Amino acid sequence: MLKYYSLILILFFSFIVSAQETQKNDLKIEPIQGATPWTSLDLNNRPGKFHFAIVTDRTGGHRPGIFMDAVHKLNLLQPEFVMSVGDLIEGYTTDIDELTHQWDEFDGFINELDMPFFYIPGNHDITNQVMEDLWKKRLGPTYYHFVYKDVLFLALNSEDQKRGAGKGTISDAQFEYVKKVLSENTDVKWTLLFMHQPLWNQEDTKRWEEVEQLLKNRKHTVYTGHEHRYVKYHRNNGNYYVLATTGGASGLRGPKMGEFDHVVWITMTDDGPIMANIHLDGIYDDAVFTDKMRAHVERMATNNPFQITPLYIDDNMFEEGELEIKITNDENIPMRVVFEEHSSMDLIGVLDKKEVIVPPNFVEKVNLTLSKRFKSFNEPIQLDAEVFFTPLDVPTGISYPYRFNLKPLPKYPLKRTSQKMKIDGKAKDWTEFPFSYKGDTEETQVSFNLLYDEKYLYFGAKVKDDTVVSYGNGAVWVQDNVGISISALPLSKSAMSEGRNWYKDEYTQLASPENDMVKSVYYRHFIKNNTMVCKQTENGFFAEMKLPISYIEEKQGKNWKTIRVEVVIDDKDGKEVKRYYWQPTWMNKEINVIGSGMFFKK
Repeated sequence: MLKYYSLILILFFSFIVSAQETQKNDLKIEPIQGATPWTSLDLNNRPGKFHFAIVTDRTGGHRPGIFMDAVHKLNLLQPEFVMSVGDLIEGYTTDIDELTHQWDEFDGFINELDMPFFYIPGNHDITNQVMEDLWKKRLGPTYYHFVYKDVLFLALNSEDQKRGAGKGTISDAQFEYVKKVLSENTDVKWTLLFMHQPLWNQEDTKRWEEVEQLLKNRKHTVYTGHEHRYVKYHRNNGNYYVLATTGGASGLRGPKMGEFDHVVWITMTDDGPIMANIHLDGIYDDAVFTDKMRAHVERMATNNPFQITPLYIDDNMFEEGELEIKITNDENIPMRVVFEEHSSMDLIGVLDKKEVIVPPNFVEKVNLTLSKRFKSFNEPIQLDAEVFFTPLDVPTGISYPYRFNLKPLPKYPLKRTSQKMKIDGKAKDWTEFPFSYKGDTEETQVSFNLLYDEKYLYFGAKVKDDTVVSYGNGAVWVQDNVGISISALPLSKSAMSEGRNWYKDEYTQLASPENDMVKSVYYRHFIKNNTMVCKQTENGFFAEMKLPISYIEEKQGKNWKTIRVEVVIDDKDGKEVKRYYWQPTWMNKEINVIGSGMFFKK
């Protein structure tokens, strides 16, 4: 028996030595006496080290082709597997056929990957019971975990109460699951948590704070998406990341703004994850945009240092005019501004200064002369401005890009009415609809007008649509609708509005048409004494609205003079919804024309 155990021990130790020699001898190289043309033969291939990738938001205004491009590049990088952080389809519907189509399309992308892919839900993937049921039918659990090479992967569901964007949660059941998983995996070398919404930036997240307490005393890292803007945080004794986009809507202002399309490359080591942000055009480390940089940049985003007085013309005659650009530096350090004007086919723009240094808490002015090339002056010039700061706490410096489209603009008349307007969804009170535009074809067009009296501002719009699609419930933007957005701020402020968060700080409303089968669906709650009616007609639908003048007076005073207006229609034909704006939408900085859509009270 003793000989038997001795033989077993000899074989056991022989196996260990053989394995070590095999590992050591994976590299075969002729020995050299003296100096060698290499630094070391101790290769960077420690046991337990591995690589995986993360993709982030594909949807929330997806841009076709970007995600598939990322799939192709992941196949070139060859990670061991790919994690996600949600928002994989556009969703936000209860139409099971449409949801199935969207999931089939996305799965078609994933089927092109050479390696496994781990699904995680975002608010675009699960927002209602129909979407959750379909997820479970196709993909199973909405939260789960696995352990790979002594690393715990926690895939959580921030949508477990289906409350939508900005309202993520961890429910009681999910918390108990996390608690159980962590208690059963106390000895792992690292814990990686993946979910869609960055719950530490939100309120009323149910059990999330308790999840953080469970993580606090263990080595952990958290990856999320949702905000479409990259930010690195250090909190709760770990690094927490909000990733940018892999095809979702983005300003794409670059790494210094945290806005870029990327995949994340993780090298997992005993000391934790090493992270590289792989842009489609380059590679960035994980400090590409920090919370300190974000604080500076967000002040710039909130307090636009530029105020441009638009050039309005009373008739359709224009040869040359001048715009004043006022630059305000509210920071306690100098601001450097570099301008570049890009003339269009119709207009020439000439600045009197190309670069300005604005002292702390000071104002400078620059003049821009516009002149007409030929007969037309429709195509605006583009003015780029780069703002530079060098704060003491950010030695690399911060720059913030701005882009403005400028051209001579008409003064749209806002006429006073003496007629008593009845908001009933009938066009009989309206004598004319002088403003109009159309979609891709003659079959979709809108004609509208605005009037006012002592108490109300009135809006009436006739929409021509050969096929009206209205469900009577659900999201208004997935069915036919007409909408209006109004900035009642003084001209100097409304002209510079960017319509942030779908005109969050202004008045906006979308309405789908009511008919004998369904009721209207509205985008937002009405303010006090505000009414809007939208009804289907023989060749489309008609909408009318009244907005209290008191709303405008609150923003601009009793002697108000202007309002800025945007009108929008959504046309649903088959599976596709197309959106058409009257003016270049304020929400898109690339096409927004400063001060467009301004109505002047008559």
